[in-house]
Amino acid sequence: MKTSRIKLSSSILLLIISAAAAAKPVAQVVEVSGNVFTTGADGKTSQLKSGQQIEERSDIMVEEGGSVTVNDYYNATYHLTGGSHLKFFNRSVQLKRGKTWIQSVNTRVPLALTTANGHVDFWKGEFITTFDLASSRSQVLVVNGEVEVSNVLNRGLKTTVSAGSFTMVDPEVESGTPRAPTRVGLQSLNAALGEFKKLPQKMLNTEAPSRSIASVEALPPATEMSAKKGEIIFIQSHRMPASVKPGDAHSYFKKVTRSAKPSKTPVPIKIYGVAWKETQPAAAPRVPASVPVMSPPTPKASTPSLETDTEFGDSLKKQEGEQPKYSKELKSLIDELKSY
Repeated sequence: MKTSRIKLSSSILLLIISAAAAAKPVAQVVEVSGNVFTTGADGKTSQLKSGQQIEERSDIMVEEGGSVTVNDYYNATYHLTGGSHLKFFNRSVQLKRGKTWIQSVNTRVPLALTTANGHVDFWKGEFITTFDLASSRSQVLVVNGEVEVSNVLNRGLKTTVSAGSFTMVDPEVESGTPRAPTRVGLQSLNAALGEFKKLPQKMLNTEAPSRSIASVEALPPATEMSAKKGEIIFIQSHRMPASVKPGDAHSYFKKVTRSAKPSKTPVPIKIYGVAWKETQPAAAPRVPASVPVMSPPTPKASTPSLETDTEFGDSLKKQEGEQPKYSKELKSLIDELKSY
């Protein structure tokens, strides 16, 4: 009889310990939208509310059009969309259907997510896991960081998936081993994230921040730095020292306004070999518009004076007398014609 009482007390103690262990909270609800239900380890189902604690081995089921965000106690956040079913354990979750987006900043203990055929080990990072109940296909898309994916029946053969890549575990392909990671485009990534109701602010900025020089001030908007008509903008290509104050020589843009008439710059001219004398042209006198302008008369060319030789001239005349130009008959005819 005494032995029976001892066994009964031990059984009651074990039941109490088991009940206490089953009631251990592992997560807490942050936000609920639409109809979301939870089923505890005792089999009781209730509607989930914001701030409610999630006990170990509890299931969360999201109705179509609803969503829920849950934080565990290891710095990991779980977002669920409509039609999803997730079960919570200590340091692990099981996705039975639908899609979940996990954001983890955990650096202390390893966490895990499982599906019917896939297993994901993760620490710090962000990834989206989808499980299709009809085809038994698991897909893992990594947003930040990296995760290790394997088949739930062969966890020793793992595939590392880095940010911007995805893999899948399909029982009909490669005997259910994870497919080699494939890069995903930005449009596909935004489409996957867009299925969730709430996106963190850091995920909305898809452009990677560019590194700039510490001593260079931020540039003004394009509308302010656009050049106006008649204005030239010079961009300094050299870096100024960090000790220079922004108000002094540290102005990154310098604006110069173009003058109406360009100024002439005197240039020295050097001529070698001849003497140079700068002459100014004489100004022409102004005359009335009705008086035609007369060009100055052209001077006649003067015949150069020749010094004659007297002796040569006398000889020339003598020869002309002795050698007449015409014959005597022709000469008499010319004289006769002249007499008429």
